[in-house]
Amino acid sequence: MDAKSAKSIFDFTATDINGNDVDLSKYKGTVCIVTNFSIKDSACEKVFSMLSSLYSKFQNSTRKDLNILLFPCSQFGSKESTNDILDYFEHKYDRPVGDVFAEIDVNGSKSVELYKFMKMKKPGNCGGFINGNFTMFLTDRNGVPVERFASNVHPYLLEELIEQHSG
Repeated sequence: MDAKSAKSIFDFTATDINGNDVDLSKYKGTVCIVTNFSIKDSACEKVFSMLSSLYSKFQNSTRKDLNILLFPCSQFGSKESTNDILDYFEHKYDRPVGDVFAEIDVNGSKSVELYKFMKMKKPGNCGGFINGNFTMFLTDRNGVPVERFASNVHPYLLEELIEQHSG
């Protein structure tokens, strides 16, 4: 699906970290946070801790209101192998954060259609450009981007917006 024809993130397919195609419609009915990341970024531990706390609160035995989609991106100075990323999530970060996908480009001619779509819907202050890792898009239960945040977003604001859009 191309970005201009899409109605929601659920119109797209992405490749997971293991090379499997994932139809994003599997997340229908839940609020989603979609973010690019690098495990070598200085904000990594802080942001993953925040996302893990949100994931635990909204995706557990009593609630299924949130999914977090994590896309490795090396456009901001850090290059990691798939093995480095797998090792990080299997051995160094023991709390669930979300679903990890294959590395993508979020800007430029190689930007994936999913990110083109989200940047069209929520261009942010940079005019549709992602200026760093951990740029987060929050979608409603219908997969429509409703908010865009940088890595310094306050966790309580995210929590409040997830509550608002999951109800």
